[in-house]
Amino acid sequence: MTTGSPEGPSPQWKDIHQSVLSSLDALNSATTWISTAATAGIEPIFERVLQQICEPRGVTPEAYIDVITRDAGMRRDVQKRLSRMMENPKLQALRRDAQRREAEHQLHVLHYILTAQPPPEWVWSAIDEEQREQLQDAAESGEERNDVLLPRVRAALNKLGTNPSAYGRCEDCQGAIPLERLQLVPWAECCAACQRKREGVPDDAPEPEVRVTHF
Repeated sequence: MTTGSPEGPSPQWKDIHQSVLSSLDALNSATTWISTAATAGIEPIFERVLQQICEPRGVTPEAYIDVITRDAGMRRDVQKRLSRMMENPKLQALRRDAQRREAEHQLHVLHYILTAQPPPEWVWSAIDEEQREQLQDAAESGEERNDVLLPRVRAALNKLGTNPSAYGRCEDCQGAIPLERLQLVPWAECCAACQRKREGVPDDAPEPEVRVTHF
């Protein structure tokens, strides 16, 4: 199939394009795709739509992508619908829940690393091989103890155990700590702005890079 003339894509590609848009609109009105998107993202869903529409017509999804890449209007059509799907309130809620669970899990794993305690089975089943090796090394040597970080980790775990709604809430301004920050610093007591104030750092100073070497 030809991609079209200088005046634009061929009628066949326009027909395929309309089918793609209709499928994306139908998906956005449904809910069956949301759980997949919450864990794997929108890309696999979009790829499946393209396969279902393009392959029966004897063209490849890659060829369609090439066509819309060179046509700004078609590209905007697709981007608008994908953005609408990504902004779906149910998807956003699932993503927030998943991000929070990930932060909480990292907190538990870090606690076992810092205290060199043998972890329970639920920890082993939820971590990858690299984290297992770190936990084993910590349990055998005890060299991962950290007298500065450990109290903060324990305080965060205490919040989760006694007052879960307090975890992830800034102790100073009472606002929600962004989940992106909790994923990087799961023991965070404050949002980035209030942490700067605690440390006397100017508001216009660049955000320090946080690296958790255990993960």
